[in-house]
Amino acid sequence: MTDPGLRDVMDDVHDRWRELRPDLDVSAIPVVGRVNRLARIVQRRSDDLLAEFGLGRADFDLLAALTRRGGPMSPTQLADETLLSPPAVTKRVKGLLAAGLVDRSANPADHRGYFVAPTAAGRRLIDRVLEVQLADERAVLAALPEEARPAVADGLRHLLVALEGGSRTQTDRTSPRALDPEGTSLRL
Repeated sequence: MTDPGLRDVMDDVHDRWRELRPDLDVSAIPVVGRVNRLARIVQRRSDDLLAEFGLGRADFDLLAALTRRGGPMSPTQLADETLLSPPAVTKRVKGLLAAGLVDRSANPADHRGYFVAPTAAGRRLIDRVLEVQLADERAVLAALPEEARPAVADGLRHLLVALEGGSRTQTDRTSPRALDPEGTSLRL
């Protein structure tokens, strides 16, 4: 399913490295290079869109994770879900609290820990942003033929599962251990 007439910057990068270093296996460049380049382009578009709603990427990721979960999460769970560092989660939670987009409640099992949940205002904001965000993502994919999308998604899933260390099942995501791997919320 290769179109020999269609070239992009990663073809040039691949070809140039192949010329400069014929001793190296540069076969990963077309895939990894495109994934990286696409991620940057999509992220930039998304960041611009989020800024229109007064949100940064990390704020959106945290609010979206909380909304998807449908219940309170500990900062540790948020860090795991969003791939943000624990200090970044703490900083973003403070900002979202100040903006009235999340609430913080004590963990009854651990007086030093806490849980975070979206407020009604936070859920309303995510609902509005998500509609626009998904429309933009559909626009991004418009150049990819509809029939090619399942194969692309499946290939990327295989890579992600391999890199993240295994497949996640529905049970994994909703078991009490998955909801709080340490058995407690984050301690401050």
